[in-house]
Amino acid sequence: MADLPHLSDGQLAHISKEAQEVLESLERRIQDMEQELSHGPQERDTLIKASTKRDVTRRFIRSIQDEQEHRQNNPALRSAAGESLPRTFLEVARHRLPGATFDSLLQEALSACAQQQDTPPAPTPLEPSQDKVIPIRNDGDSLPVVVSPAPESASEA
Repeated sequence: MADLPHLSDGQLAHISKEAQEVLESLERRIQDMEQELSHGPQERDTLIKASTKRDVTRRFIRSIQDEQEHRQNNPALRSAAGESLPRTFLEVARHRLPGATFDSLLQEALSACAQQQDTPPAPTPLEPSQDKVIPIRNDGDSLPVVVSPAPESASEA
């Protein structure tokens, strides 16, 4: 349960679904055992174990639901989402990553930004081009990505 905050929303949903299936199976098994007329000591022990597993599974499902609600109602994340995508990403990382990992990644990002600010800006071409080429790591067999601006008619609509 301690890892729940570090899981993605999809992982949480998947685990929740599996836990719900386990709970349903346990409840069916307990119901079948309770309907049996003969309850020897071994059947009673099995019934007690199944009931305990059912209770633990219910608490686990509740913990998942609490984590999902916390993510949806997180005021810091909502505030960041209203501000900008980078700020939102920062808040999500802050809540999902362990402290040391988050701090390390933040320091690395700040260092990369500082290095980028230290380099002089590239000279601008005399004629502005309609296409913007964004270099991506060239491993020899890859092509550059070309981003075209939106057509004039689409931006006016």
